[in-house]
Amino acid sequence: MRILLVFVIILNLLYAGWEYLNPAANNNYIRPLADNLKTLELLHEPVVEVLVAEGDALAVENVRSEERLDQKAVPVSDNEVTSPMEEKASCYTLGPFKDKNIMQQLRETIAEYVTDMSVRKRQESEKHRYWVYVPALPDRKQAKLVAKQLRQKNVNDFYIVLSGKSKNSISLGHYREQKHANLRMKRVTDLGLKAEIDVIYRDYDIYWLDYKVDEVSGETGFSVEEYISEGVSQLARDC
Repeated sequence: MRILLVFVIILNLLYAGWEYLNPAANNNYIRPLADNLKTLELLHEPVVEVLVAEGDALAVENVRSEERLDQKAVPVSDNEVTSPMEEKASCYTLGPFKDKNIMQQLRETIAEYVTDMSVRKRQESEKHRYWVYVPALPDRKQAKLVAKQLRQKNVNDFYIVLSGKSKNSISLGHYREQKHANLRMKRVTDLGLKAEIDVIYRDYDIYWLDYKVDEVSGETGFSVEEYISEGVSQLARDC
């Protein structure tokens, strides 16, 4: 037992001597860094180079992503983005035209500039003439007797109507203006004969041209000014 104790003491002395002759490495020793390290840049602040190990590269990228999200971006609506050549559609009606040929000429002129075009036709009536006449007499014989009286009083520009609903009446003339018709009727009535005035109407067609045009920056590419005359106008309408 004594021998074992002496052996242990000798071992401890040998270990103490070894530690004295070979001191342990300082724990504050810093291992040199690798050359391929990445840098961390902070936005809106002076750039500071921070050396990180390759294993931390993902963390650096995450930091940069979070900093980008913190920046406020101004959203741009699709409605706010406009082309410098903005197009808009407008619809018009031009008319009325009494002359079909003029309407057709305009239609052919603007055909290449419009996207939709149609023609509307409507029948109208207008005062055409004022007819001065002696009302129909019972028969042809009575009509000839009145005609003879007119000649005796120097009224020669007339004729007897031989057919139709005015048969056996005496026509004293057609006049464009009512005042001339009134003078003619007065002259005959002053002679002691009965005379009347009828308005003769005439049917005719009028034409309206409806069209749609895509305007670019307010320009239509054509003009209809030369076709706008008395009674003809250009009207805007809903498309």
